[in-house]
Order: sequence, then structure tokens, then C-alpha cells
Amino acid sequence: MRKPRLLVLAAAVVVSVTCLGGAATADSAGERMYTPTTPNESNAYARVIRLQHAGELNGRLLATFEHWYDDGSPAEFIIRASDDDGATWSTLATVPDAQTGPGHPVSRMWQPFLFEFPRKLGGYPAGTLLLVGNTVPADAAVTEFFLWRSTDHGSTWDPVGVLQRGGTFGRGIWEPFLTLDARDRLLMYFADERDAPRHSQMIVHVVSTDGGDTWGPVVRDVASAVAADRPGMPTVTRMGPNGKFVLAYEVCGRPHCEIRLKESADGSRWSKPEDLGVRPETSDGRYLGHSPYVTWLPTGPKSGQLVLAGQRVFSVVGDGTVGEDYRAVFLSDRVQGPWSWAPAPWRVSNASSRCNANYSPHLMADGPPGLLRLTAPTSLDSSGPCGEATGTAFVGLLPYSSDFAGKGEAGWNTYGGCWAVEGDVYVESCGGGIGAKALTGSTGWRDYTVSADVQITSSGGNAGVLARVTDPGVGADSHHGYHAFFDVNTQQLVIARQEYAYVPLASVPIVGGARSGEWYRLTFTVDGSKLSASLTPAGGGEVTKVSVTDPYDSFPHGLVGLRHHAGTASYRNVTVTPGR
Repeated sequence: MRKPRLLVLAAAVVVSVTCLGGAATADSAGERMYTPTTPNESNAYARVIRLQHAGELNGRLLATFEHWYDDGSPAEFIIRASDDDGATWSTLATVPDAQTGPGHPVSRMWQPFLFEFPRKLGGYPAGTLLLVGNTVPADAAVTEFFLWRSTDHGSTWDPVGVLQRGGTFGRGIWEPFLTLDARDRLLMYFADERDAPRHSQMIVHVVSTDGGDTWGPVVRDVASAVAADRPGMPTVTRMGPNGKFVLAYEVCGRPHCEIRLKESADGSRWSKPEDLGVRPETSDGRYLGHSPYVTWLPTGPKSGQLVLAGQRVFSVVGDGTVGEDYRAVFLSDRVQGPWSWAPAPWRVSNASSRCNANYSPHLMADGPPGLLRLTAPTSLDSSGPCGEATGTAFVGLLPYSSDFAGKGEAGWNTYGGCWAVEGDVYVESCGGGIGAKALTGSTGWRDYTVSADVQITSSGGNAGVLARVTDPGVGADSHHGYHAFFDVNTQQLVIARQEYAYVPLASVPIVGGARSGEWYRLTFTVDGSKLSASLTPAGGGEVTKVSVTDPYDSFPHGLVGLRHHAGTASYRNVTVTPGR
């Protein structure tokens, strides 16, 4: 069920804008998809599709989102379109309440979902669009899923009618999601409170075999044996063209409405409803809470990975938030795991208490293998309503090559410091003794080589690259992982381990010395327990090498990163290549 907005926002943490020692603030902010036109507006719960069966309009992005007015004025869904991969957007259509009579036009239109027919369904050809949303009058006397159809790729919308009707809060219906099952039947999943008090809330679905004109009976998919549990907010994906189906949902009544998964061979028959499925947890103890979205992200012609997002990120120890809160996605090639996490394509801002930031973030594969689009409500300032933003980055894909000039900080998370992109250079300008770091990749990466051009821009200090990083935080040594760096004070090339403490493993003098203000190519290879690094002046010169074996193989997998200490530094041309 939709959460009361003020209760959700009461726990929001305002993002710090200080550089030294504060919350990381430099991650990409995404591209604006919609900016409120008045302070009276509220927005949340965005959904995006890319047209694939629209002739000359193929490739156009269409988006919509929850949209209402705080003074109770009539609500409508806004359909936004982009023909330049999300860089700019315009309003293609507005879709108002189509019903009349008592309670209409409604003041709340919630939980929209867009769906393009990939083939003929019933009497409707491929390319037909459906829009379904939850219409709720001012007195909240009913909740109704209303359906609209477009036969001109979103320019106009014809009302179809009410698909499901529920009661008020506590007896309502919520969060419709449309998909096809393995038999190409159209399914609508949703959260259902109508069996309360026996089940406070369930996840159910209905089936249409005629393109959405008529729907079959309600089928239960998740219905906890504990009456107070509240499974809700379902999303479904298929693991490739012929793979299994995955259902993601939250279970409120558990810590932070923890997110769980189930799988199905055909997309319509799941394990027994009392089975609450799997709670994904990463190896460094993260789990997701509130309003999930799951998608399948191809990583090659015959490979891919599940990508799972939620509104918040929590620690399994103490159930508190972690540094990746609002800015991480989970990755795995199967429901049972193992699960890793990666920086989200861009960082959602929760700076405004009026914005239910990252509520039901939307994910979709959008381009070449590994490219993920995230769309979500985000704060535009410290006090106003949500805007809607979107953006892409390659997520968890090897090999990796930075494109700071083209993509900015997309796909990077920063921990401490003041980071910014200048051309194709990633610059950190605050420095100090905090060990500022920026991370990308996946906590699931194992054997690889990370290389970067590194320049120490202060008079002293050290800088280098990180490998196999997990459990990061703001602080000089606040992560688990390995560090290869050069120091212009000691004139040493060093390999060290960091586990919220610093332990040097090996060091050698730099051949020819190293100086501030000059670029050096630093390469760091992690191959099982074998660690090796090399340093070369960017313009050419003698190579310094160091290697060591970690007898404990302390960190078998993790992210890559850039990190410096006791000064400032710049980085460019970051590459990561997989090991054997």
C-alpha cells in the first residue's frame, strides 16, 4: 500500500553540502525529466518506456509519474517524451480523470504504469500502449485501477474503464504492474488489502487474453501466514527471452519494509502464497527496503544480470542506513545470490522534506549491454516538491573505461571530499587527511586490473587506486580493500590493505622520483592473493614495480576506486580489465 508521505519523510536525512568529512555530494544528479511548475504540485513514482513498435518513432522515450496538487485540485497524469535519449523532455499529453459523478474528477492519481504491446494482443496490434493508474477521490472512499489505451504511440489516450475496485485505506488496491507471462497473456499484478483482517495485504494478479478488455479472477501470489505482514509494491521481470520470471516486493511489518524475491517458470504460477521468498543481502551486509523495482540487464549476447533497486539501503547489523543509501543497486545472476551492489547511475537527492525521494525508483535496460537507466523522484532544492530525473550508466560491466567528459560522474559514488569533473578529468579539491575516495564497479568483481592516470595536485601527500572494496564509509581507511599508491613525501610506491585500519604490505622506492603536478600511470592487478602494481610517468620513463602476496587473501572481491590522502589529486583514463 502507498505509504503516508509525511511518515516516510520524517526519517529522511538531509544531504550535507560540506566537503570535508561530510556526506558525499559529488555523484551525478541525473537529467531533469520534469520540474514542478508551482509549489502546489507533488510528484513521485516515475515510469519510463522506450518505444520499440512505433515505426519512425521507435527509440522515443515516454515517461509518466504520480502527479497531484496539494490544494486538492483535479489531478492528471503527464506524459513526457524525449527523442534525444533523455537529455531533454517535453509534454506529449496530459491524461485527466475520465469519470464523472460524485468524487470526480479525482484529486489523486497514483501509481501509473506504461506498457507497450510487443506483439498483437487480442484485437490490438503491436505498438498499442496501455496506461493504468490508481484513481482516488478526495474522501478516499474508493481506490480504482483505471485503464487508458493509446493507438498513436502516446499522443492521445482513450479511456477504457475501471479494471479493479477497492475500498478506502486498509481495504484498498495499490500499485498495478503489467507484464506478459510465458504464454503471452497480459497479467496485472497489484497489492490487495481486500482480504483484511485475515491478510493485511497480499500480492495478487489477474489475467487478460484479449488485450486488456476483460480480466479474469484474482489469483494470490504472496499472502503471509502472519496476518499483519504486508507484501506489496510488486514488479516483475524475466531473466532473458526464455528465462525464469522474478517477482520483487516489499514486506512491511518486517524491518524497513524489507525487499524480497520469488521466481516462477512461467510468470503466473509461483510458490505457495505463504512462501515469502528470498531477502537479497550483499556480502558486505547490505539489504534494500521500501518500494522495489527489478529488471534484467543484458551484459552480452547470451548473458545478463538481475538488477534490483529500492528506496533505501540498510545494514543487516542494526538495520541502520549505510553510505549507499539512495544511491546503490543490487546485482546477481540468480535470485538465490550471491548478491553484490554497485553505484546507481545517478544519486537521488533527499534534501527536501517535501519530496518522497527515490520512492519506487524505475529501472530499465536502455542501450548497449550493461547500460542501465534509473528514473526517480528527487529533490530539486532544500524545501520544494520533488522533480523527476533520469540517467544512465554502465553498471557492474567488465571491461570498464571511464568517460568523464561524456557521462560526468554517472556510475560513481564518492565518500568524503569535493569531487567534480573538469573535461575528462575527475578532480578532488578539498583533500586533507580524510582519505577522500570515489568508487565504481561492483562488489562482486574478483580478479582484475585497474589503471588510471593520477596527478597529485597538492604540495605533498599520496594518491592511487583501490581494488576489491566493500563496506565503504567516509574516513581515511574506512573500507575493506587493497590500495596501491605513490607518495611524493616518502617517494615510495606502496601496496596496502585497509580494513578500517591501515596495514602496508609492500613498498619500493620510485625510480627517478615522483613529483606533484605531474601525471603518472598507475596500474594495480589483483589475482587471487597476488597483488602487483606499477607506476610510470605519463609522458614515458622508467617503470617502478612492486608485488606482494596477501597470505590471508583478505578481500576476494569488491569495487574499484580512486583515493588520496593528506592532499588533493586528479584522475583520468580509468580502465578496468578482467583477469583470467
